[in-house]
Amino acid sequence: MSTIELQNAVFRETKTTINLSSFEEDSAALVALISQTKSEINIYSHILCPPIFNTETTLLAFEQFCLKNHRTKINILVNESQPITRISHRLLGLSHRHSSSIFFKKINPVIPSRNDDFVCFDKSAYFQLPNYQHYAGTCNFADAGQNTRFMGFFADAWDRSEPDAEFRSVML
Repeated sequence: MSTIELQNAVFRETKTTINLSSFEEDSAALVALISQTKSEINIYSHILCPPIFNTETTLLAFEQFCLKNHRTKINILVNESQPITRISHRLLGLSHRHSSSIFFKKINPVIPSRNDDFVCFDKSAYFQLPNYQHYAGTCNFADAGQNTRFMGFFADAWDRSEPDAEFRSVML
């Protein structure tokens, strides 16, 4: 991936799938996507990988997104809550400050687990780590078809999952 390629990517216009090869590139892609998203972000992640989701720049982008307007929403569905609460993940702290915009749920254990992590932006773009334990990722600023496939899983899993008491009880 070239930095220029990512910097020039335009939400709902740049149809090229961008390959990412480091945590820094993953974080930069996530920030670029968040900054161009209008209303909704849906995150499916095993443990919200700290080198990507717990960086200062990523958290600032999430906070600016929450402040865009009163209708912004971030839905976060995770496989495991303890790694997130144990390290005092800053996204969890942000959810307490923006409780009307950020919602956490722990995935229902009857739902088959996936090997990837993904983030869907509005109904247009996505970010994916094909193997959630590895930094190699992809993103696309204008792939509604792939976004729809990810959202098919996400919407079903979200509806069948519940908020985890650990997320509510940990005040950061």
